[in-house]
Amino acid sequence: MKKTILIQARLSSSRFPKKMLEKINNITLVEYVYNRCNESKKANKVVVITSDEESDDELYELCVNKNIAVFRGELNNVLKRYIDASIFFDVDVICRVCGDSPFVDVKAIDQMFDYYESNANIDYISTTNTLNGFMSEVFSSNLLNKVYNDDLSKEDKEHVTKYIRDNISKLNVKELDLKLKPKELEKFTLTIDYPEDMIVAKIIASNLEDFSFKSEDIINILKDTKEEI
Repeated sequence: MKKTILIQARLSSSRFPKKMLEKINNITLVEYVYNRCNESKKANKVVVITSDEESDDELYELCVNKNIAVFRGELNNVLKRYIDASIFFDVDVICRVCGDSPFVDVKAIDQMFDYYESNANIDYISTTNTLNGFMSEVFSSNLLNKVYNDDLSKEDKEHVTKYIRDNISKLNVKELDLKLKPKELEKFTLTIDYPEDMIVAKIIASNLEDFSFKSEDIINILKDTKEEI
């Protein structure tokens, strides 16, 4: 069973254009997320999947120059981009990670991969009870193909697992409770949605030695520095 982390990324974000090229600890966001995901002990491969539009040429070239596995597909039909990437890399089980999540919980990714391998009838696994930014999702390439044959809206194609989540009662699903949402930190988001989110990310990253950190380390850094942010 080939397990692959697919990191979706683009440069045409309306809220924060070219954010994937912004730097945290002297490396670009896309490199940071890729290096973080490479800490997974269960993934057979980690791939950045971006669009084949000219707007993402710079991102693609950076990945190539940094020896980051990269795939190009449709810009707005992100669901098809995932399907095409899974076919190209012969993927059985996918972990979806957003490119704006430098601190994604890798331990959770490995736990979900393990659960999927041990439960042949599972369709979809997600993380819950967590700060925004630790999250990821795991599902099979077969499920994506099955979904794609249904009557999908534009939003269903743009947001990869929207249709799955909207029809969750029809599926065999599992939620992994991360217990990573302390009440005093609920206001914090660890995703990079706006330029100001880089302030938090840089403070956190400056307190980390490498990419092998635990999510609990991030929680402790936030608790210690929350008055500065």
